[in-house]
Amino acid sequence: MTASVRNLAIALVGVLLLGVVMIVTGFSASDFANLGKPRNAIVDGGVLVTIPLPEGPAIRRAGAVPVLTTGEYEFFYTTPDGEPIRYDPCRTLRWVLAPAGMPEGAEPFVHDAFADVQSRTGLVFEYEGYTDEVVSSDRLLFQDRYGERFAPIVVGWSTPADSPELTAGIAGLGGSSSVRGAYGDQRYLVSGLVLMNIDSVERLMGTTHTKGLIKAIIKHEIGHVVGLGHVEDTGELMHHDNLSLKDWGPGDLAGLAIVGNGPCQGS
Repeated sequence: MTASVRNLAIALVGVLLLGVVMIVTGFSASDFANLGKPRNAIVDGGVLVTIPLPEGPAIRRAGAVPVLTTGEYEFFYTTPDGEPIRYDPCRTLRWVLAPAGMPEGAEPFVHDAFADVQSRTGLVFEYEGYTDEVVSSDRLLFQDRYGERFAPIVVGWSTPADSPELTAGIAGLGGSSSVRGAYGDQRYLVSGLVLMNIDSVERLMGTTHTKGLIKAIIKHEIGHVVGLGHVEDTGELMHHDNLSLKDWGPGDLAGLAIVGNGPCQGS
């Protein structure tokens, strides 16, 4: 294989967006339950937007995954006191695929990778189909194409010429944004993205052995999306350089179980 498959975790613009107090009209049951508390908002693309209320009851969509292994793991997003910032496990995490530039035969690897991460975290992912969004690291959290909600997790494809972040043999990027919930100070991850290097993926599609690494790279990047950072242990898939591993190590599995067991909004 001629290119390194070193991966770089990214934090999207807005990862540390500040909550802004905003007066809103109209009330839901959740608003009444938080009567007297300010509704949080963020500035996104120069527009002040109230944080959407979570959908449905504060009940996990799937059972929590127990931590059964030990090994090295790191959290990519943490609070000032070191606690991990995670997705809300009581809400379905929706994702879309931007097919522009996607190498032939690559799509099944994406679906398989999400299914794998779901089984390791207890987070529930729902595929919503293709999108015409042009994926970039300065992605807006709210977009008209997705309605009045946080934009779903998106997987896209690009080249170093179009996305300078993919230079130096970087095969993919992954990350999410961190915002406060609708009320209070608890932060949650939202609107993740995975951006894959078309050139690297096309090279890896060349043989059966290297083709197996494509799913591993996508899993690594989704690992960043759900909150895992890089580690030094070369036996873990979340190590920043991977030329051979195709599956999670023991530390990866422990970290995935933990990031999938975050707090629920409204609980």
